[in-house]
Amino acid sequence: MTARGTRLVPRPLRRLSYRVGQALSGTFGRVDPRQAREAAAELPANLRPLFLEMRRRDQGHAIRVLHRVGTAPEVLRQAALLHDVGKARAFLGTPGRTIVVLARAARVTAPVSRLPFIGPRVARYILHPEIGAQMLREAGAPDALVEIVAEHQWAHPRRAETRRLQEADGRG
Repeated sequence: MTARGTRLVPRPLRRLSYRVGQALSGTFGRVDPRQAREAAAELPANLRPLFLEMRRRDQGHAIRVLHRVGTAPEVLRQAALLHDVGKARAFLGTPGRTIVVLARAARVTAPVSRLPFIGPRVARYILHPEIGAQMLREAGAPDALVEIVAEHQWAHPRRAETRRLQEADGRG
């Protein structure tokens, strides 16, 4: 028990819960085009096309993360919407994403990323933070946003905004 009286959930159970929720929202969670346009309106014109390029399920996830960050500074709200934008260039559906999750759990992502056909897409998916940061840089995003997206999966990010994003993304 913590000082607040809540139970501490063991890390493996938190990860399992996170992954189950991720799978369910990826399979059933969708966002309608109106919601996507409303979310994209939070972004400057040069970044809207990047959000709209994302798969609907990733847009839905981004909108949920945006709601969790609440009334945050603009750069954090933009990062909530665009942190996974690099996944748009991986072209992986649910089966491919499942392969990535299993490969990460088994710590065999390197061999999987060398498989024929799916390997290059797995590699791009794994590198989505760097790819997303490059996409944002090319679109003229502010340096702070580029940095947050680049480090959003780091174990020890430099920026406080990234740590807050990770918390809202269920990784904190």
